[in-house]
Amino acid sequence: MSRLSDPSDPDRRIQGPEPEGVGALLGLISGRRGWQARLRGARVHQHWDEIAGDQLARHVEPVRLAGGVLVLRAVSSAWATQVGFLAPELLARANAVLGAGEVTKVTVTTGRLTSK
Repeated sequence: MSRLSDPSDPDRRIQGPEPEGVGALLGLISGRRGWQARLRGARVHQHWDEIAGDQLARHVEPVRLAGGVLVLRAVSSAWATQVGFLAPELLARANAVLGAGEVTKVTVTTGRLTSK
């Protein structure tokens, strides 16, 4: 058996680029396919209780994150008004979870919550 065909030989090395981690490859693929925005939106949903706090999260839900705008839906105009007051804090908390500058604006509509 030659050295090149013996898999146990420590001197047998495959020449080529260094292997990349799976995370780096997934990041590259998701960027090329345009999945990054959807993944950020999913992270908002995943961390909504942390971003909004328990009480607000029971009455307001994230709808989407697009172009830096976080769109929320409140169960009533009173809760929509509350979101208006808390918008700077919500923006800061969302950026703490997603990364600085990911959310630039918070808007709110009213309607029936779909996740409750």
